[in-house]
Amino acid sequence: MELHTMRVVTRRLIPFLGLLYMVAYIDRSNVGFAKLTLQSDLGLSEAAFFMGAGMFFIAYAIFEVPSNLILERVGARRWFARIAISWGLITVLTSLTWNESSFYVLRFLLGAAEAGFYPGVIYYLTKWFPGQYRARIFGLFIFANPVSFALGNPLLGWLSSLHGNLGLSGWQWIFIVTGVPAVLLGIATLLYLPDTPDKAKWLTAEQKQWINKRLDEEEGPRHDHSNPLSPLKSPRVWFFVAHFLMLVVAAYGLSFWLPTIVSGFGVGDVAIGFLTSIPYVCAALALWLLPRSADRRGEHFWHMGIPLAVAGVAMAASLLVESPVLRLALMSVAAAGILGPQPIFWALSSTLFTGIRAAATIAAINSVGNLGGWLGPLAIGAIVDSTGRVSSGLWIIAGAALLGGVAVVGTRRLVHQRDTTPPVTAPGTPT
Repeated sequence: MELHTMRVVTRRLIPFLGLLYMVAYIDRSNVGFAKLTLQSDLGLSEAAFFMGAGMFFIAYAIFEVPSNLILERVGARRWFARIAISWGLITVLTSLTWNESSFYVLRFLLGAAEAGFYPGVIYYLTKWFPGQYRARIFGLFIFANPVSFALGNPLLGWLSSLHGNLGLSGWQWIFIVTGVPAVLLGIATLLYLPDTPDKAKWLTAEQKQWINKRLDEEEGPRHDHSNPLSPLKSPRVWFFVAHFLMLVVAAYGLSFWLPTIVSGFGVGDVAIGFLTSIPYVCAALALWLLPRSADRRGEHFWHMGIPLAVAGVAMAASLLVESPVLRLALMSVAAAGILGPQPIFWALSSTLFTGIRAAATIAAINSVGNLGGWLGPLAIGAIVDSTGRVSSGLWIIAGAALLGGVAVVGTRRLVHQRDTTPPVTAPGTPT
C-alpha cells in the first residue's frame, strides 16, 4: 500500500513539475547565453550586464514569501499556472530590450513573475510525501536543473548562432523561443495539477487517507492560524538562509560564467552549447546518487558537506590548469558537488516548521538565499572588469562552495531543534 501509493504520486507529479522547473531554469539562466551577443549589441560592461541579470533575484527575494502565502490560500494549480504564464510572456518581451534600463526593468519583472515557484513546489511536495521520502523526491525534482542545462545549452547555443536571421539578433531568438513553452505549460497546469491529495482523482480513498494520516503523525495538524511570519524570527531559519546563500553563489556563478569560460576555448556557438552541458550531466548523476545514498544510510550532513568541499577544491584547481579538457573536467566535478547536495538540504530544512509557517520558512530561505544569484555573478563581473581576467573572479565560486561545506557543522547542530512550540491561535479561533 505505502510503496504503491508513493510510486503513483511520484509518477503523476514529479515528471510534470520537473518539466516546469526545467523550462523555468532555462528562462532564468538563458541570459548567460544571451550575453554572448546582447552585451555587445547594448554596449554593456561586465558589471552592468550582471547588475541587470541580477535584478531577477532582487525581485525574487522581495516577492517570494508573499507568493508562497498566496499559494497556500488559492492553491497550487492556479498559482503555478499564473506564475508560468506570466514568466513566459515576460521572457518573450525581453527580446524587445533596447538599452540598459529596459534590460534592468524586464529582468526585475521576470523575477517578480517567477517568485515563489521553486519554494512553492518544495512546500507543495511536503503535502504529498512523508519525511523519509523527501530527499529522494526533491532530488528527482531538482534533477530537472542539470537536465535543463544538458538539453537547454545546446539549444541556446544553436539559437545564438541564428544571429541575423529574420533581422533578429541571437539573444532575441533565445528569449522568444524559450518563453513560449512556459505559457503553454501554464495553461496545461490548470488542467492537470491537483491542489492536494484529497483532490487527486487518480488516488483511491484509502490512498488519500494513508497520506493524510501519515503526514499528521509526522507533523501534527497541518492547518493552523498562527502568524505565518513567526519563523522568520528564528536563528535556525537564518542559518539555513546563510548556508543556501553559499550554494546559490556557487551554482549561479558557474551557470552564468560557464559559457564565457568555454568560449575562451576557441570554439563556435553550437560547440559551446554542447561543451557546457557536460558539467550538468555529471551534476544530474550526483542528484540521482547522493539523495538515495543519504536516505539509505540515514546520514544527511556529510552527504552535503563533503561534496561541497570537493567542489570548492575542484573549482580552485580548474583555475590553475591550462588544458581546456582538464579545466572542463574539474568544473564538471565542481558542478556535481554544488548541485548534488541541494535536495538533501531541502529535506532537512523542510523539517523546521509545518503548515503555513513551513510555506513562509521555505520561501524565506530560498528568497534571501537566491540573492546569491545576483551577488555572486555581480561580484565576479566587477572583479573581471577590474583585472581583465575571467579566472580571477571565479575564486568566488570556489570559496562559496568551501564555506557551504564548512557550514554543515552548524546545520548538524541546529536541524534537530525542530519547532515544537504549539501554534498561537487567533482570539476566538476554534482549536
